[in-house]
Amino acid sequence: MNFTYDAYADLLHVIGKSGYTITDYHNYQNTENPCILRHDIDYSIERAVKFAKMEKELGAASTYFVLVSSDFYNIFSRNVRNRIQELIGYGHEIGLHFDETVYEKCKGWEDMIGHILAEKELLEQTCQRRISVVSMHRPSKEILEKELKIPGMINSYSKEFFQNFKYVSDSRMKWREDVMKYVKEKQYPRMQILTHAFWYKEQACGIK
Repeated sequence: MNFTYDAYADLLHVIGKSGYTITDYHNYQNTENPCILRHDIDYSIERAVKFAKMEKELGAASTYFVLVSSDFYNIFSRNVRNRIQELIGYGHEIGLHFDETVYEKCKGWEDMIGHILAEKELLEQTCQRRISVVSMHRPSKEILEKELKIPGMINSYSKEFFQNFKYVSDSRMKWREDVMKYVKEKQYPRMQILTHAFWYKEQACGIK
């Protein structure tokens, strides 16, 4: 699958045609064949807004995970605050993207959960709404195996979403599995699809 807006639009079309229903981390249990769309905003929030507008026009709603500890954007700047409100205005949910490597001196899992909740509060301040979903940024094997239980939050890497759903990702600008084939053939009853908006452009750059 090419990293173009048209290719992603085709994926959304096939998702619907194959009998999946695009849903979220809260309402999937009421759906026979749920497909959760997720986007991690690692670098460019402007590109995320462009992607979100396209999804809105195509009738899709996703969860956009904001990286509070990003070196590339400041969630408290006026520009980023406005961009986050645009994402919300397009009908998408905002979640927390958490980078465990920021906390090298973490004293244990309870301490890590405390950091997650602290970042959650910061994001809620800038969003002016409740944040209830978290995704891990390049999660370690340890944090995946731990099955972190975070008060008041859904962990997108919990066993429910990482094992009971078929998880596919375009991380590092590479689909390691054929997401289009999976969807077309409906090989899995539940799908969680992670994309990164900053990879996508109008024209293909030759990488699949």
